[in-house]
Amino acid sequence: ALRGMLRGSVILSFTAAAAALRLPAHGSRTASPRMQFGDFKNPFANPRDGATTISLTFSFQCADRGPSSILGQLEELASSADTSTADGFSALCSDTALLLLRRQGQWLACCGSSEHSKDEDVALATFDRLAIREAAKFEDRTPASTIDSALAAAGVSTPAKVPPPTMAVVCVLACLAGDSEERVRKSFSGDGLAARDALEELNAAGKADQEVLALELFWVPGEAEEELDADEIILDWPELMTC
Repeated sequence: ALRGMLRGSVILSFTAAAAALRLPAHGSRTASPRMQFGDFKNPFANPRDGATTISLTFSFQCADRGPSSILGQLEELASSADTSTADGFSALCSDTALLLLRRQGQWLACCGSSEHSKDEDVALATFDRLAIREAAKFEDRTPASTIDSALAAAGVSTPAKVPPPTMAVVCVLACLAGDSEERVRKSFSGDGLAARDALEELNAAGKADQEVLALELFWVPGEAEEELDADEIILDWPELMTC
């Protein structure tokens, strides 16, 4: 079922993927002739064959962290997601894509990639590899020691503080049934149109029947006390380029 992880007091990583959440493979498919076209795709191939792994990352500037902010809305999506059914799982993919599409005017930087495989298992293995790589970036963060946190640990209450402005990074990983490489570029950095195409593909897949095979959603910061700056983003996500 759904796995939600709170790493220390710093990063909220919402995960809705891995083997437990992978949907069953599709039914029978029409076999396509094996033909070699160099760098060109087989024009006789069934576009539903195999699966495509898509990775998208965005950065934002957050003036606040209220319920209407990107961070607040991501947390709402995570807490209300129903991944116990295929429809709920697909809805999460669609809703996440729509949320990011509606925030296009707030994207500071973006990057992404897609990789199709004729074998769903190979595509899911690619997804797992990317998920582990991205999770390491989000989980390898430790909370700074502060006077307030020390007082809180000692049971001494302190006046509530307004969370400071911060930058944020959001990453979406998905494995979709079929070949999406015609609609999602294999690799891009700083291309807002390519990012939009990829999000539209995720939205369409989420509204279809069992086309979302795996999905993971990460974002940082996850705690009100944490701040993320441009230097940290450049260090951990050098592929992010202004869009």
